[in-house]
Amino acid sequence: MDFSQASINKLIVHQVGNKQKEEGVYLSHNPQSVEPELEKKLLHYFLKPFIYETDLHHFSHTSSLQFNEVYMYTKSIFENDNFADAAERIAEHLYDASTHPKVVMGELLIVHFKDIKFDEVFRDVIGIYKVEKKDMFFKVLKDNDSITLGTDEGINASKIEKGCFIINDDAQTGYHIYNIDIHQKVTDYWMNKFLGITAVENDSFKTKQFMDMCKGFVDEVVSPNYEKSEQVDFGKNCIDFFEKNENFSQKDFFDEISSNENMQEDFRTYRDKYADEGAISFDDSFGISKNDVKKYKNSFRSSITLDDNIQIKFLNNSVQEELNYEKGYDEESGQSYYKFYFEDEY
Repeated sequence: MDFSQASINKLIVHQVGNKQKEEGVYLSHNPQSVEPELEKKLLHYFLKPFIYETDLHHFSHTSSLQFNEVYMYTKSIFENDNFADAAERIAEHLYDASTHPKVVMGELLIVHFKDIKFDEVFRDVIGIYKVEKKDMFFKVLKDNDSITLGTDEGINASKIEKGCFIINDDAQTGYHIYNIDIHQKVTDYWMNKFLGITAVENDSFKTKQFMDMCKGFVDEVVSPNYEKSEQVDFGKNCIDFFEKNENFSQKDFFDEISSNENMQEDFRTYRDKYADEGAISFDDSFGISKNDVKKYKNSFRSSITLDDNIQIKFLNNSVQEELNYEKGYDEESGQSYYKFYFEDEY
């Protein structure tokens, strides 16, 4: 996305509490004016968290999109420009969804952006943000011949706790949406009960889905049941496969990832169990998302720790040959050893 030409067309702020605690909703009935200096700072606050976001979502519903409230309210803004009315309805819908005991009262900021470039086209975007935590800050007070310090509370301008970015594109399938929720593991009301969004199953999604499964296999199967060197090998070979290939093939993956037949069988068993428990499926082939592969490099074990004072670290971007190192046992000393082979010392 390109935010260089972005501007704020409209902004409105509501306050939404916890419905279970009967905290209520405080509604602003008109958008606020945004002066140029404030707009500059707000654009930075609202847009920066989405610069590197790659997980695309779309609105969904088990029956029909017309029953997804936020989808319909957003659509009415894009098509009918009834921003204030739709924003009120979004706030009321959020209140209805805020029944989890850990949901706290906070400000709901709804923004209509103009001229955000997505897929080489300038588009309108609706941003919906909720601020649940205030930060204390010191303020300087001047009074005649003295300067003192006081305290106040305000919104932390450096982070977004909850936010979604709804792009006016592909409306028939639920728009393209980026979502942030740093508290999703504590309470998932924002994504599921309020927004009603699901992941777009593109190449990025499929790459991350398969690599998540590989990471789980390393942690849950390889680490407790295989030699540490085999754990390192699997992680490095997995990353290497995704880095050097443009397209994923499960057959090619199995042929290249490990020559250990027991590990290959364990991997197939784990993959099938992972899919069943998560109610997901893995495609036999898909395009590999290189940007997502980079993020997973450090997820796999890349070092061997020996005793309590030696650590051997492997660079993830190096290709490990079969004879880079070998492990052995010295009967005379009663200790294990690693022997490494290399060409150059830097």
